[in-house]
Amino acid sequence: MADEEKSDNEQKKDEKPKGGGKKLLIIGLLSGLILGGGGAAGFFIMQPSEADEDAIEEIVEEVEPAPVLPDYRYVDIERLQLPNIYNGRVLNYVSMNVSMEVIGEQDKMLLEKTVLIIRDSLIRYYSENSIGRKDSPRIADFEGLSEKIKEFANNEVHKEIVERVIVNESRAL
Repeated sequence: MADEEKSDNEQKKDEKPKGGGKKLLIIGLLSGLILGGGGAAGFFIMQPSEADEDAIEEIVEEVEPAPVLPDYRYVDIERLQLPNIYNGRVLNYVSMNVSMEVIGEQDKMLLEKTVLIIRDSLIRYYSENSIGRKDSPRIADFEGLSEKIKEFANNEVHKEIVERVIVNESRAL
């Protein structure tokens, strides 16, 4: 009887289950077809039509090229010291570094030649006029100073080449 049990067990081990592998194969093929079909359908749906392509071409044609920025150059007036005068008395001195903005190398070279004359003009002007604001004389009026530097520089080179004046650093002495 023990021999018969062994032979039955051995026969069961040798026998392979039928249909299990085929089921997995069929399920795998079906899921692959579903995923592949969905991907293909999505691809064709997302394709632009001819009307969309025409609209895209119109948009591309309407885009203008980026504007070319000017070649900004700077000419410095360093350690400019101007007196702050109120009622005929010097309250303090204001020391500053100033940059004048021009466009192009040619204008920069022209302005660099006249920096000493501009500096002299500023010192002469502010030795008689106050650098301070009207409402608070101890505070420097940088807007007025910038306009005056621009005016003197443009008058000296006989052209309107200074775009703006930038006060880089200042301190009261």
